[in-house]
Amino acid sequence: FRLGVQCVDADIDALALCPPHVTRGDFFTSLVKVLGDDGRVTDLHPVPSAYTPVIKFYMDGIQIDLLFARLANGTKLQSLPSSSSQDPKKEEEEEDDPTSPTSTVTPPNSTTTTTNHQPHPRYEFQITDEDLVGLEDEATVRSMNGVRVAQLLLSSVPNLPHFRFVLRAIKQWARVHGLYSNVLGFLGGVNWAILVAFICKRYPEASPFVLMRHFFGTFGSWRWPRPVRLVKVVYSPPTGVMPLPVWN
Repeated sequence: FRLGVQCVDADIDALALCPPHVTRGDFFTSLVKVLGDDGRVTDLHPVPSAYTPVIKFYMDGIQIDLLFARLANGTKLQSLPSSSSQDPKKEEEEEDDPTSPTSTVTPPNSTTTTTNHQPHPRYEFQITDEDLVGLEDEATVRSMNGVRVAQLLLSSVPNLPHFRFVLRAIKQWARVHGLYSNVLGFLGGVNWAILVAFICKRYPEASPFVLMRHFFGTFGSWRWPRPVRLVKVVYSPPTGVMPLPVWN
């Protein structure tokens, strides 16, 4: 979803980014109880002992994998914008006020209702290296990796619409040919995204159709296991960040 290439039947991989006073124990006890009491939630399976601890469940029929991460410094979370720019009751009052710029207007002799309501701008929380400072829990850092990789991909491709177009096509191709599954030993979503981003960076001016031709031409003759790198591998962590195994 962060990359903007989800399909209708896609699951949601979400990260609960919490302030320092919330523990992993709270996540797997209090939150699991709240989810269990929610009538919309089915097939609830907390897996605290997994390599990357996760709560798996369905909500309204949508599969969700929820990870936990706790920031060492919660100041950044306090500055998050609210989901709505103003009080919902005030918005309702403005809808009934014809002089309000957000009110609903029906033109004379027309059955079509138009509105000036604009969706609130989407806010993308950015996890930076500073957010890793002070963390001593390797599972928390692993839980953050999915979001951090998505951020890197979105910031590294030269043409985001072209990247999304090609990635959708390649993922669908992989599904049709039975090649889309980490569990079965094939590539998963993030792997396909890295490969597409690599091609987009190599051919920044190419159209989506040319990019797809380069994709198959490049990786059809790639010398595996030669790695596909988007950025230079950094072996030393930033100042204040605990040493971790290099992800490759």
